[in-house]
Amino acid sequence: ATLQGSARLRDWLLATAPDGTAVKARHGLLDEMPVAFADQLALRARLTYEGRGKLDTRPLLAWMAAEGDSGVSGRYVATLAALCVITAVLFVLRQAAGIPPYFAISFVIYFGLSLTRLRSAVGVLNEAFTVQEMVSSLYGVFSYLERHSWARQPQMQALTQPFHNADRPSRALRRLRLIVGAASLRNNYLVWGTLNAVMPWDMFTTYQMGQQRRKLARLLPGWVEVWAELEALAALRLFAYLNPDYTRPIITREGMVMAARQLGHPLIDHGQRVCNDFVMDTTRVTMITGSNMSGKSSFLRTLGVNLVLANAGAVVNAAEMQVSLFRVYTCIKVSDSLADGFSYFYAEVRRLAQLLQALEKREDQPLFFLIDEIFKGTNNRERLLGSEAYIRALAGKHGTGAISTHDLELASLPDLANYHFADRVEDGQLRFDYRLREGVSPTTNALRIMMMAGLPIHE
Repeated sequence: ATLQGSARLRDWLLATAPDGTAVKARHGLLDEMPVAFADQLALRARLTYEGRGKLDTRPLLAWMAAEGDSGVSGRYVATLAALCVITAVLFVLRQAAGIPPYFAISFVIYFGLSLTRLRSAVGVLNEAFTVQEMVSSLYGVFSYLERHSWARQPQMQALTQPFHNADRPSRALRRLRLIVGAASLRNNYLVWGTLNAVMPWDMFTTYQMGQQRRKLARLLPGWVEVWAELEALAALRLFAYLNPDYTRPIITREGMVMAARQLGHPLIDHGQRVCNDFVMDTTRVTMITGSNMSGKSSFLRTLGVNLVLANAGAVVNAAEMQVSLFRVYTCIKVSDSLADGFSYFYAEVRRLAQLLQALEKREDQPLFFLIDEIFKGTNNRERLLGSEAYIRALAGKHGTGAISTHDLELASLPDLANYHFADRVEDGQLRFDYRLREGVSPTTNALRIMMMAGLPIHE
């Protein structure tokens, strides 16, 4: 429901170097988080901010942290209050005892002194009105977080502790709402003018606003940080709830492991998805061959997206999965750049060079690379020569991975584990079962696809 929660989840999913300690901590928090809590957290935020996109708390945090000084101090407000009392007493004495109208002098002094700070006070109050709606949204969500008890869930209790301290959000935000409400009386000119004539109403509310803002500037960032963490965790919790056939992977810190049973792509429709068992020989580079549209690229993405989910602490689209903590690096869907003058081939070469550099780094986690259609942006001869040299360079490094290709000649290279996807012709139509098989692809279908499309290709 918030941009900050979305950004937190995005950062978890896009982290190329996973933090094993953080992943383990998320698992513990997810085990303690009920589905009903995750659902309510999202629902309450959306109801209070319905129809206006995602709630962005940055303007509120910026307003809280602003160091602008309105010049309205406690001593200044006390002085104005004293002048109001003096004016009232002198006015009563004028009516009761008939003394000269000295009250006019004290009132003029009060009025003139008020004018010296009026512009800055009005600016502070106008800024407060702009964040009033967001404060109301926070109040509804934070009150819910305060009321929820985690007595039997120690990790969730520790995470949500800022919502159960003495300085609770509901108290601070309720006071801020009252102050903003008091300041909003200036919209009624009759009431506003009367109040400011007999007491320093605007100056008092400005002073109280400054006091409360300084207090919230110290507390609010911590509350928003916890809220973002809870939102991201709730997304993972609901993802697991909505996909009961998914599983939490077993993450190992020893060696390089990538093994899964019934591994599938979570973005492919349930009715069309084909799942495969796969155990990667991490001592060798995995080569995947197959004809066009047979499933090579989709399988690389299946490996990648499930690694991303595992690194984020989420469940994966598999019946079982055991995996190491890998850094993830891909060369899939590389784009050229007209602005920078890069051709597709040069963009791919740059990306593959960066991959080799990443493999050379002695990081704690090994690298898991995925390369789709290596060097497809150049001619056959140079593609084969370049691919052979590159694959040899990948071997023996601090990582493992898979490469898809149409070049069946590459499958004869040493230190490769070969897999393929097959196709067949039925009633003049190509059929694919998207099943991963060991070995090199025995078929190609490019010419047949051209013929089926009506191109002038002869057998």
